[in-house]
Amino acid sequence: MYGITYRMDLQQSTRHILDIELHIAKPDVRGQVLWLPNWIPGSYMIRDFARHIAALSAYSDGRALVVEKLDKNHWRLPAGLETDVQIRYQVYAWDLSVRGAHFDQRHAYFNGAAVFLAVAGQEDSPHRLQLSAAAGTFTDALKVATSMPAQAIDADGWGEYGCDDYASFIDHPFEVGRWRRGSACVEAVVHEIVVSGSSLFDMARLERDVAAITATCIRFFAQPAPFSRYLFLLQAVGQGYGGLEHADSCSLLLARRDLPAYAEAQEPSVHYRALLGLISHEYFHAWNVKRLRPAALAPYALQQEVHTPLLWFFEGVTSYYDDLLLLRAQCIGRAAYLELLGQQITRYLRQPGRAWQSVAESSFDAWSKYYRQDENSANVQTSYYVQGSLVALCLDLELRRQRPGRASLDAVMRDLYARFGQDGRGLDEADIVAALERHGGPVLAECHARWVHGREDLPLAELLAAQGVNMRLRAAESAQDTGGSPGQGVQRLSLGGRWKAVEGGLQLVQVAHAGALERAGLAAQDVLVAMAGLRISEEVLEAVLTRHAVDDKVVVYAFRGDELLQVDLYLQEAPADTCFLEWASDVLAAQAWPEALGEDQ
Repeated sequence: MYGITYRMDLQQSTRHILDIELHIAKPDVRGQVLWLPNWIPGSYMIRDFARHIAALSAYSDGRALVVEKLDKNHWRLPAGLETDVQIRYQVYAWDLSVRGAHFDQRHAYFNGAAVFLAVAGQEDSPHRLQLSAAAGTFTDALKVATSMPAQAIDADGWGEYGCDDYASFIDHPFEVGRWRRGSACVEAVVHEIVVSGSSLFDMARLERDVAAITATCIRFFAQPAPFSRYLFLLQAVGQGYGGLEHADSCSLLLARRDLPAYAEAQEPSVHYRALLGLISHEYFHAWNVKRLRPAALAPYALQQEVHTPLLWFFEGVTSYYDDLLLLRAQCIGRAAYLELLGQQITRYLRQPGRAWQSVAESSFDAWSKYYRQDENSANVQTSYYVQGSLVALCLDLELRRQRPGRASLDAVMRDLYARFGQDGRGLDEADIVAALERHGGPVLAECHARWVHGREDLPLAELLAAQGVNMRLRAAESAQDTGGSPGQGVQRLSLGGRWKAVEGGLQLVQVAHAGALERAGLAAQDVLVAMAGLRISEEVLEAVLTRHAVDDKVVVYAFRGDELLQVDLYLQEAPADTCFLEWASDVLAAQAWPEALGEDQ
């Protein structure tokens, strides 16, 4: 019996309006309160979804009701209602991302947290959604894709869906459109792949790689998957990249070029490799975040910020395993894995903020800092994704060093999932430390304290060398040099910052602490217009950095607002912050790390 029913009407595609009717069978006689989440699980930023509600009205027994708005995301109905109530409201859906809702003549995509009002006090009641296809409208010839359990649907997915409670109800995104479908049945789980957006690509290749990744991940946790069906929702656009995990599905936003070409080589292209990493990352989250989660997020409190110092573990550990599982699934080779790991180390080395902020502090401050970047963020912040993944690497390698063949981060993850991942309990930092100690001894607790709460550089070179991997550092060769490969060995100079081309010059985007730009008195947003007596361009800048020496003085002209500045800039040596990794010549091809899965069980 459903006391809470939603009906969605997809008629106003050109206005990007979702028309929703909410039926409440038994409203609270004291005055029923309605609310909408302020954020969506997996994306730790207040998004104020209620700002997209364009109109809201209520009716009972054929008469209109007065609705009182209490604050930005709460409404209250009159007290004394003894019959059912209908709430009619409109949601403006024009957010082409994995977090909100987007609706036009081509498709409709929506997350429940962004569009479905909650009925206060009845969140634990069964919830139902009705989607109906009306002839001659937007819905003609379109199909519905979602992981939400179906109650009564037709062959195209139109009809009724339902969940046991509100939290589950909003954890199933929907895609309505003319999409392509693939599937891969692995370990008794049907994995569906739905790709929306016009594109030509090799679905068979994508199916094979998804099958390999999902099989490897399920075997990683050494238990049956916590679902019998899983849905990958892919939105292909011109430019875009992002993902969001759900309990039985994930939403991915990607550029069309990221999909596999029909002529895709065995070793995937850089673009397709990025998509496979995203698929691996979000699928791993079905265990590490959706089932194994911080105590602070069990359950989710969706109306306010919920701070935790553990995002480094849930996002960082997942970021460590996303590429590692690609290697173990044989989607990429050993050389490609080292290239990706070298690029991650390069990102870490180019975060001067790691000396200012620990990865635990980065986790805690995600709501106010990580998702609200400004021009100074790189100088004072670190990424719990990037640095967290390398903390995970270091913990893994230290575990293997302490107890070769008997301990690894793999075993720690299986241990934690067995203890905390299947009954809804959240875990605290002490639980993570205890698991590390169980598998690696007291030294792992000391390593955790230094690497998670400290601000010292991680001992990456030492730990990698113990596994037969040589870590080399060099200067960047260009602004597009992301590391991961040896390079040409050209020693470059540095300005200490980043810029972008704008009309009339190059605008500074970020200025590094103690770099040449900062020492010259320049700041982010300044527009460089001339350097070394020449009008500025990328070519002039390139010539300055290749034809001068360290400490050479260069006269720079720049605009700050509408005021012209003239400064003397002294060139600096480029930092060795670009990493590439290589196997030592005497390393066995079949060593335990990083390929082997389950050797420590």
